Amino acid sequence: MAVTIRLLGLFRQYGPPEPWVVPAGERSIGELLAEMEEKAHAGYIPIVNGERKSKAYVPEEGDEIKIMPLVTGG
Repeated sequence: MAVTIRLLGLFRQYGPPEPWVVPAGERSIGELLAEMEEKAHAGYIPIVNGERKSKAYVPEEGDEIKIMPLVTGG
């Protein structure tokens, strides 16, 4: 089974078309999104199955992940 990732906010323009499906148990959220985070010049909060997780979390089968960009102001 796979993992579904949904990108929110500005991350949508830097990611693949949705739904983004990746294999479970291979790479952490941080590894999956490193290039995208660099392009967006923004941080994010991973929400896995409705709970906040760290970037070090390795997705498990059936996980649904939402990537929420950090809100910044100036």
